[in-house]
Amino acid sequence: MPVQRLRVTFGKGQAIKYISHLDLCQAWERALRRAGVPLAYSQGYNPRARLQVATALPVGYTSSAERMDVLLDAPLSPEEFTAMVLPVLPTGLTLLAVEPVEINAPSLESMLRQAEYRVTLETAVPANELAARIANLLSAEHVEQPDPRRANAKPTDVRPLIHDLRLEASDSHQTVLWMRLSAGPQGHLRPEVVLAALGLADAPAQIERVRLDV
Repeated sequence: MPVQRLRVTFGKGQAIKYISHLDLCQAWERALRRAGVPLAYSQGYNPRARLQVATALPVGYTSSAERMDVLLDAPLSPEEFTAMVLPVLPTGLTLLAVEPVEINAPSLESMLRQAEYRVTLETAVPANELAARIANLLSAEHVEQPDPRRANAKPTDVRPLIHDLRLEASDSHQTVLWMRLSAGPQGHLRPEVVLAALGLADAPAQIERVRLDV
């Protein structure tokens, strides 16, 4: 049985933004094993390290706010954990914070409520037009929008899942939007759906998750 749970905040950078969630978890497991961290393992024929990620980060996103619980079969302080892990992290992974939590604390996934994103766009739409579109979206009672990842998807009302949205910057070089969206068991909205609702579905975008609220 695990004796300690450490909650890790980490970043996923440009160098690895196209690896899958499964590959990301495997990269963490390999790094922790290489560091000599006393991981707790699942039971059965194929034991796996007890790592619990709050939510999957879509392929192509970067992040400075991912959360993961690491269960240990021997205690380590956050300082010891950090000193062991930092030298072996692969390019693209950054360790940002470590804190102990109760061993029987609710899972990160069950506690997740909202996520914040910074979306950098290439678009010719003027700033005043973008601001007007954002204002119209936020004032709407309903926003029926299909998921752009799924062909022939039935439109659903995504307005309750958009908690805040604003234009952070816009010039001839780039446009930056900030979004606070629902995430977790009660509903999950991807930034691409919001872009589609703003008429920006075809605008090339870089998406960074900058906060997870649990």
